[in-house]
Amino acid sequence: MKPIVSFMRGVVARRVLGLFFLCALLPIGTLALLSLREMSGNLKEQTNQRLRHASKNVGMEILDGFAFLQTEMEAMAIHYTFGPRKSFGEMIDTYDKVSHRRFLGLTHFREPSRADTLFGMPCPLPPLTETTRKHLASGQAIVFVQKIDGTHSRVFMALATSRKSPEQGLLVGEIHPEYLKNLIDNALPVEGGVTVLDSNGSPLYRSQPLPAEVTRRVIDESKSTVSGQVEWDQEGDTHLANYRSIFLKMIYLSEDWIVIVSQSKAEAFAPAKSFTRTFVLVVILTILVVSLLSIVQIRKSLVPLEKLQEGTKKISGGDFEGRIEVASGDEFEDLARSFNAMSDRLGRQFNALTGMGRMIRMILSALDRERIVEAVLTNIRFVIPCDWVSLALVEPGTNDTARIFSNCAGTGAPTETKQTLTVFTPRELERLQAAESLAVESGTEFPSLLSSMANQGASMFFLSPIFLHQRLCGVLALGYLQPPESSREDLLRARQIVDQITVALLNAGLLEELSELNWGTLTALARASDANSPWTAGHSERVTALALGIGREMGLATRELDSLHRAGLLHDIGKLGVPGYILDKPGKLTDEECLLVKGHPEKGALILEPIPAYKEIIPMVAQHHEWFNGQGYPQGLAGDSICLGARILAVADVYDALISDRPYRRGLEPDRVFAHIEENAGRQFDPEVVGALRKIMPREIGISRFA
Repeated sequence: MKPIVSFMRGVVARRVLGLFFLCALLPIGTLALLSLREMSGNLKEQTNQRLRHASKNVGMEILDGFAFLQTEMEAMAIHYTFGPRKSFGEMIDTYDKVSHRRFLGLTHFREPSRADTLFGMPCPLPPLTETTRKHLASGQAIVFVQKIDGTHSRVFMALATSRKSPEQGLLVGEIHPEYLKNLIDNALPVEGGVTVLDSNGSPLYRSQPLPAEVTRRVIDESKSTVSGQVEWDQEGDTHLANYRSIFLKMIYLSEDWIVIVSQSKAEAFAPAKSFTRTFVLVVILTILVVSLLSIVQIRKSLVPLEKLQEGTKKISGGDFEGRIEVASGDEFEDLARSFNAMSDRLGRQFNALTGMGRMIRMILSALDRERIVEAVLTNIRFVIPCDWVSLALVEPGTNDTARIFSNCAGTGAPTETKQTLTVFTPRELERLQAAESLAVESGTEFPSLLSSMANQGASMFFLSPIFLHQRLCGVLALGYLQPPESSREDLLRARQIVDQITVALLNAGLLEELSELNWGTLTALARASDANSPWTAGHSERVTALALGIGREMGLATRELDSLHRAGLLHDIGKLGVPGYILDKPGKLTDEECLLVKGHPEKGALILEPIPAYKEIIPMVAQHHEWFNGQGYPQGLAGDSICLGARILAVADVYDALISDRPYRRGLEPDRVFAHIEENAGRQFDPEVVGALRKIMPREIGISRFA
């Protein structure tokens, strides 16, 4: 007791104690109230977030369920179309016994007026519009709803058994409400009610009724936004709800549905009530305990706490290099040592996380294999303190041959990336397939893969296989001079990096496929426009090839060449609107026929106008028949008023048209065609473009005169 009394005689101690009673109690009480309020707000936000995720999950589960039903109907359609009738009947019996909860009934419409109910309740024929027929003919299913007053609407899925004539072969199944309920129950991780509405607000499923005004509000808001949240008061309690639209238009040709997931505030905040009581008791107890301990420990703890506070401020400011020196001979000294160790660890973790985030951004922003490799090799040492690193990627079209990329000689700074080839043995492939990560000592396994690092002194390796579509597509190899202390952390980070590499490789593959699809589509459109007449077959592709040669000779950038490529393929798409008999007419065209032909540039621009991505090529398509002196059509533009791409296409178009046979003349010799183009340079054609054509003639066209 005496030490305490003696301590209390100190001015600072009495001041601190007095300030505690004057200032600590009120802030702690205020903090408690603010904390409870903040907790309430956070709990509400978390509830809304859970409801938001729940509504999204329900929507995704419904789409997955529809995809499963479509697959099942496709199997039945194939069996029904090509299998024996007896076998199909047995299949229906089996289906009715095993999976009867997915469909209430299934009806086959041989024709709109002839229907066979295969089992269950008869199904209605969906509305067969032109859009519906095209959708069914593409092999896609449609979903439609039949509203029934006083109960849930009936939901149907239809699939064509004959793509050539959907109305003569159509399977229609009524989706069982219990199946829809199971999908929703499987996707719902929170307690609460779920309501699924069609675009008109009619309920397709509901676990509990919603007020009519809430339904109207959701329907109105969903017209302008995909998702949102609403609140309403009912029976003395506030209810929270989140809604989200399910996009069915593109896949199933149905108006979008709306999923509403709701939960009462009382249910959501139930855990907070007991926590509030405990929190208040803890606050009161804390005040009492701190009051007592402050009297005993304030003097002894004042200096160490001040140092710890300074150290904490440095950490919060991002300074992890500062050290706390405490020589009190008690736990504060141990705490200071732990604090310093924690600061070191936090610094390493912070730097690793910063490097990891930067590296992941670079990997995911890379759109091809080369940039992915560069991002990994350049940044991985900021994340994992390894001495060597290499990335092996399996060569396209092979299963066991990989190209190894590495850019470090020894433990020094990165050098130029080197590439070597390796072939995995069956045993090595088996080892990589069987494990997420491998720790390998030098000279034991994978000699070809690890030879470059082993020759430089590496004694330990960590291998992380990269899988794409369950197929080995690469290996990330880390080399160490000595076994690392934090091997578990290195393996974990390596696995995280491998996951991002997998995503990046998948994205790169998808972009490559999308690019191929895009160019294939453009080529198909070009051939469609040329197919309007047998005399113009291949014209657009030849014009495109010549225009690209001219563009490269004129030094056009890659993006400009891409636009010229697209414009070349589509420059005559407007001829789809010109009757074939005009294009094939052997004699002179009438004035009316000439007007139709001259209108094809503007028609082409009109066709491409709804596609935002083709905005840059529309002027090329619209202006490729303009003359350099302003006497062309359709607008009479002249000189630089005509876009460069159109001036290039004008030369290439005329060249190919003149050397090709037409119904009214034979194709001219290339020498005569080129002479005609040079003669009209400055009048019909841009002289600069003609000059570029002159330079590429020997290699692009092979005219001996200019060789």
